[in-house]
Amino acid sequence: MLALVAGIAVWWLVGWHAAIVAAAVVAVADLVYRWRRHSSTTAWRKGAAGERATARRLRQLELAGYTVLHDRAVPRSRANIDHVVIGPTGVYVVDSKKWHRRTTIKPGGGTLWVGRTPIAKVVGPVVFEARAVAEALRRATGRPVDVVTVVAVHGGRLPRWGAINAGGTTILRASRVHGWIARRPRKYAAEEVAMMAAAAEQALPAYVPQ
Repeated sequence: MLALVAGIAVWWLVGWHAAIVAAAVVAVADLVYRWRRHSSTTAWRKGAAGERATARRLRQLELAGYTVLHDRAVPRSRANIDHVVIGPTGVYVVDSKKWHRRTTIKPGGGTLWVGRTPIAKVVGPVVFEARAVAEALRRATGRPVDVVTVVAVHGGRLPRWGAINAGGTTILRASRVHGWIARRPRKYAAEEVAMMAAAAEQALPAYVPQ
């Protein structure tokens, strides 16, 4: 419809040769726009589905005395954090990934690759988010807080029972995240967990898309 309207308008003002060119340009531009919009919407839906699935897994930690915050804003940034977990074994930033079932993690050229993506591009945003959380909690509590980074994967070809460590970030199946966190050594008493959870609630507001 857009191409037809543009063609008629140009034909009326200039001529039919220019009208054909104008209609073609508008049609291609509209096609590109719709393709990009569809791709971004599909990616968002996959990501959102992964986040919801991880959130359901993390409910078991809440029953064990952990506080779990979902979809939080990074202070002074447009980024968002999928999940923040605070409990007896520490503070964690958990990033949800929904990969194609054939996606593999393999070495090559001195690094690890997730499909055709270098591992640094996968864990880099999680590390950035963890540093922001650590700084926010340090300011709120007045003491340094170590934040552990985790990538929870839905789909993909990962070791069924093992975990992959990439530059200090643990990558494992989403179904194993809550158990992995719960089994780590205890680090904080209940009152410390409550204090940091309250601080995180204030320092990390709910994410509002811009």
